[in-house]
Amino acid sequence: MNLNQKRTPFADVLNHLDRKYSNFDGTGYHEPFYDYIEGAPEEPTTRVFQADPYQIIVENPDKIAHKAIIFGKNKFSSKPNFGSDPEIKITMGQPGVEYVELLESSASAFITQFMRIESDNKLQITKFITVNERNPNGNSNQRSLNMQQFKSAYQNLENMLDAPINEKITGSTYWEIEIEPLTRVFYTIFPLYKVDISEPLSGNEPIKTFAPARINTAGLVLPQQNLLQRR
Repeated sequence: MNLNQKRTPFADVLNHLDRKYSNFDGTGYHEPFYDYIEGAPEEPTTRVFQADPYQIIVENPDKIAHKAIIFGKNKFSSKPNFGSDPEIKITMGQPGVEYVELLESSASAFITQFMRIESDNKLQITKFITVNERNPNGNSNQRSLNMQQFKSAYQNLENMLDAPINEKITGSTYWEIEIEPLTRVFYTIFPLYKVDISEPLSGNEPIKTFAPARINTAGLVLPQQNLLQRR
């Protein structure tokens, strides 16, 4: 160890940490921060916003199971009941917001970081979600999300499931879910990134980054995400 190496005062280290992390509260920040190592280059900054969720309420009042379609703006925005079976009713948890508004906004891609599923029917909680995707070349892909895998000893509530999922939603993406008879289910989805091509007109970045979901996860460990850096 080189005893003649210049040391950094501990107070400078604390000041650096305070500048770097004190604003990670979902409100966003602008000021750049600097590494405390002398001569180090300036680090890029990422503005972080509060992760307000989309809450989708799906209800099946019938005595038999029916299929619900969530998202799918390009394919289902002009279809009867937005592609879901006629018996299915889809609404939004946010007052004054219509489901069609979510469809329109999903045309600008976003990536999820976390989803909470709640229902009075515990069979609905772990239902498979079939994800359908289509790329710009017209190639389609279908895969299943096994929600049962997210059950753990930390999640001991039968009527609720927390799932740290990273799914890309575009206008060409839609989810298929079988809804149990006489069942209502809440899907609360927190975004991680959202694209808004109109933001540069206001001098902002086209990709909006969101802070971690602010909910009680009952001991659930969320995977760490690397924030997209400004170029």
